Amino acid sequence: MGKLFAYSGTTTKIRAMKSRLLTDSDYRDLSAMKTVTDALVYLKKKPGYDKLFANRDERTLHRNEIEIILIKSVYADFRKLYRFSSADQRKFLDVYFGRYETAMLKSCMRRLFDHQSITFYTGSFREFFEKHSALDLEKLSTSRTLEEFVENLNGSRYYAPLKRVLALPSPTLWDFGMALDLFYFQWMWEQKDSVLKDKESQAFFMDAYGAKIDLLNLQWIYRSRKYFQMPPAQIYAMVIPVQYRLKKEDIQALAEAGTPEAFRQALARTWYGRHFDALTPETLSQAYMQIRHRIQTDNARKEPYSVATVISYLFEKEHEIDRLTTALEGIRYGLAPEEIQNYVLVPEKTQRRYRS
Repeated sequence: MGKLFAYSGTTTKIRAMKSRLLTDSDYRDLSAMKTVTDALVYLKKKPGYDKLFANRDERTLHRNEIEIILIKSVYADFRKLYRFSSADQRKFLDVYFGRYETAMLKSCMRRLFDHQSITFYTGSFREFFEKHSALDLEKLSTSRTLEEFVENLNGSRYYAPLKRVLALPSPTLWDFGMALDLFYFQWMWEQKDSVLKDKESQAFFMDAYGAKIDLLNLQWIYRSRKYFQMPPAQIYAMVIPVQYRLKKEDIQALAEAGTPEAFRQALARTWYGRHFDALTPETLSQAYMQIRHRIQTDNARKEPYSVATVISYLFEKEHEIDRLTTALEGIRYGLAPEEIQNYVLVPEKTQRRYRS
C-alpha cells in the first residue's frame, strides 16, 4: 500500500505521457515522407510535439534547431515527472539528471575543439539546467580553450576526471568524452544505495542500468578489437568499471579472444549470450536497444507503482528522440521508406527470438 500511495501520482502522469509517444504506425508514416519539411508538418500535429513546434516555420528550421527542439521535449518530460514526484523519488531523478549534464559538457567540449565559442540557449533550456545543475553556466560560457573549460569546472564532480585527461600527452575529444562516461556510470551506480531505500527499487535500478553498462561494455570491447585492434591492456582501461551480469572472466575472455570465432564463443558463454538467442557480435548494437527495452518494459509491467515505471518511461522517451533523429536524417538523405524503417522499427520476428 505504501508503494501504491507513493507512486500513484507519478504512475498516473506517466500513463498520460506515454499515450503521447509515437507509435510504429507514426514511424511508418514518417518514413514515407518526401522531405524533412513534410515530416515536421506531420510531427507538428502530434500531441507530444505540437507545442514545441508551435509558431515555428518548419520550412526554415535548420538541422541543429530541430535537434534542439527534440531535445527540449526530453527535458520537458523530465520536468513534468519531477513536479509529480515525491521528495524520495526526486533524489533518484537528481542522480539521473547527471546524464543530461554530461551530454551538455560533451557538447561544450566539441565546440571548443572546433574553435567555436560556447553558447547556452535561453528560455526553458537554461531554466532547466539552472534548476537541476550546480554547474555555473555563465562561467563555463567564458571558456575559450579546453584548459579553461576544465578549470571552470573546479569544485564540481567532473573536475577531477577531466583534469586527469588534460595531463595526457595530446588528449583528444574522444579521451574527454570517454572519461566523462566512465566517471558518470560509476558515480551513478554508487548512488543507488543512498537514493533508493528499498531493495526492490535497487534491484530495478540494477536490472536497468547494470544491463545498460554491460551491453555498452560488450559493444566497446567488440569495436575495439574489430576496428582498432587494441591490445587487452588498453581495452581493460576503457571498460566501464561496473560489473553486473557481465563478469570479470567474461571481459577477460572477450578482450583476449585471438580470433573472431573465439570472440563469438566467449560472447555466447556470457549471461546475455545464454539468455538472448539472437545475440551475436554483429547484432550487438541492435540488441542493445532491444534487450534494454525488454528488461525495462517487463519490470514496469510487473511493478507499475515503482521506480521501474520512471526508468522505463525515460528510456522510451529518449529512444523516441533517437529514432526520430534517425528517421529525419534518412529522409534528408533520400533513403527508401523500407530502409528507414529498418533503422527505427524492431521487426516483430526479431523480438520473439529473444527469450527471457
